[in-house]
Amino acid sequence: MSEDLLLKVEHRQLPGSKGARLVRAAGRVPANIYGLGKPGASVSICSEVVEKLVATRSSVVDVELDGAVDKAVVQELQWDVFSTKVLHVDLRRVNPAGRATVEVVVDLRGEPVGLKDGGVLKQNLKRVTLDCPDYRIPKSIQVKVGAMKIGDVVKASDLLLPDHAVLVTAADAVVAELYDPRKAG
Repeated sequence: MSEDLLLKVEHRQLPGSKGARLVRAAGRVPANIYGLGKPGASVSICSEVVEKLVATRSSVVDVELDGAVDKAVVQELQWDVFSTKVLHVDLRRVNPAGRATVEVVVDLRGEPVGLKDGGVLKQNLKRVTLDCPDYRIPKSIQVKVGAMKIGDVVKASDLLLPDHAVLVTAADAVVAELYDPRKAG
């Protein structure tokens, strides 16, 4: 279906706490999957796959249940308070074709070298508008400004966007600039 991690899940026979304990004793992690107008299901996932999910920090997965594959987001991971074990996973099905137009924060990272020459960094746009899948909305767009010298500008077209995102903000809009305040008039 995609490059996302595939979680092969199985139905849980016993719901509730007792069923969850039995699933954990068998080396699996209890989970629930719900959403998109489909009936919810109590399932279990292989512990090694859950560890891989945590290691990749992925929030979008493909879930295979009874031969059908659905796109889902990891809604919640419940952790054991005293260890690094995941006790339960909640998965919410999402529409893979759903798109959203959203404003995303622009996060300037670093200290421009031009500051040492008396330059001043000005962030003209704090947010940019993107069109992206509604389940893959980035939290922010990071811009490394460490190499900026006086006179340099970063335009919206210079931003490094995730592969799935399309810039809606005007490409020539100035996001940040490093200027010399002595020459500003």
